[in-house]
Amino acid sequence: MEVDELAMPKQQAEAEFNALKQALRQNSHLRKEQIRRDMCAVYGHLHHGKKIIDIYTSFQKAGLNKDGDPKLAICRADAKQCYCYKFKDGSAVFADQRWITAPRKTFGDIKLPAGTFKWPPQRTDIPMDNWQNDIKGSKNIQTPVPIIPAKILVNEVKILLKNYHILWEVEEWKPEPPRDPILLKQLTPNLFGVLATWDPTPLERAIIRGRTQ
Repeated sequence: MEVDELAMPKQQAEAEFNALKQALRQNSHLRKEQIRRDMCAVYGHLHHGKKIIDIYTSFQKAGLNKDGDPKLAICRADAKQCYCYKFKDGSAVFADQRWITAPRKTFGDIKLPAGTFKWPPQRTDIPMDNWQNDIKGSKNIQTPVPIIPAKILVNEVKILLKNYHILWEVEEWKPEPPRDPILLKQLTPNLFGVLATWDPTPLERAIIRGRTQ
């Protein structure tokens, strides 16, 4: 899977993390800033020797498959289906629920910015403000979400599954169990900490197939 991984030597990450904590001690006003929360989350993850994925650039670099759909998918770890809604400006939303009559934001949805994708010409004829046409015309696509193996649930999942995401490669957006997923924890809007990777077993793929019915 082609993803944009960011890493930092553990010692350097720890030094940056300690410097950040010192800055917070010296200036209490920084504790109210969003940048403080973002940096704490990022350096806190890196100083454990783990990697980070930038999903904005990962989706852009991975591009589209032969059908003109994204090669990657991302969704909440507790979801059964991943729905991708594509927009004329090259943006997309990945959600765990189908939009019936209008777009709606739900917890854990991932929105990629305008210009992330270059849709094929036949896919760009949907007016940005014509949501009814988009939804009723079935312009969204969907694919099943991987399930997390028991050993990863034990070692990496500390809170509710809805607080994690799974990223995986999609050859075709259809009811086919995915391969090579990555368990992620969102740190900022675009940066996700890598927790685990795995290849679903035949039994796990069978379970996923049953969840799509």
